[in-house]
Parts: sequence; C-alpha cells; structure tokens
Amino acid sequence: MTRNRNGYVPADARSAQVAPTSTLGYHMKRAEQAIVTRKAHGVRDLDITEAQCKVLGYLTGGVAKSCTQLSKEALVTSQTMTGIVKNLEAKGLVERHASPDHGRVMLVSLTPAGEERAAAAKSFSQRVEHGLREAMTEEDYTRLVGLLDRVAALAPQVDARAER
Repeated sequence: MTRNRNGYVPADARSAQVAPTSTLGYHMKRAEQAIVTRKAHGVRDLDITEAQCKVLGYLTGGVAKSCTQLSKEALVTSQTMTGIVKNLEAKGLVERHASPDHGRVMLVSLTPAGEERAAAAKSFSQRVEHGLREAMTEEDYTRLVGLLDRVAALAPQVDARAER
C-alpha cells in the first residue's frame, strides 16, 4: 500500500485493493436487483412498474398519504415519488385531494381501479417472495434474514473515516 509522506493512503490506492464483486454491498444490491427484476416482469402485465406497485401497496387499506410520507416509505426522493404518483394518477389508479388538516398538503389515495390493481400486484409479489422462501431451507431463510437485520443495525455504527 502506497502512503504519502504524511502516512495518508490516497483514495484511489485504497479503492484499488478491493474488487467490487467482493464487497457486501455488491452482493446485497445484486440480490435486491434480481428480486426487483423478477417482480417488475410480472407486474408489467398489470401495466405498472415495480415502483408503482410498491406505492399501490403503501396505499392499501384505505390510508391516504402525502408524497413525502410515500417517499420515506419507498426510500426515494420526494421528486421521484411525485413522478410515480403522477403516472399512477394518469392511469386512474390513484387520486390526490387536499388534506383536511393541512390545506397545502395533498394526500394520495387509491381509486377502485387502483385497489384492484394493488391486490393483483400484491398477489404476484407474494408468490415471488414465497417462491424464494420455499427455495431455501427454513434454517437458511431465518439465518439470512437475521444477517441482513444485523447488517442494517451495524452499518450506521461503522467508523468509515479515512486512514491517516
């Protein structure tokens, strides 16, 4: 490892040591993308994207939510969520109306057509999840979920300051 005269290892030297395919983040993202891609192919028959499917799911049960609430649940920006909601609205699957508590806040809720599409999408998504779970032993599934929960708990605590 090449260090400069202050003992600092340049970022390019540090990053060159780790192959991207050997990182935990790579394997987690690869698994997530495989699941999302499988679900996306299935919901395409319902004329919705996987992201739109998630939003429909967040709105099931008659709960109206703001784009800000939805963006937090979906882990996307408010701007991204606004675009998703506009597309769902254009398809007649959601409607927006002013919040009774905050006049400037618009709430999003499912239309009857949106409720039907959400139910169909949920059914497909559950079949994918069930198929993945069935493909593993109960022990492997429980262990995997436990390890992923552990990563989620540990990641915010990792000291990632540069070596000096």
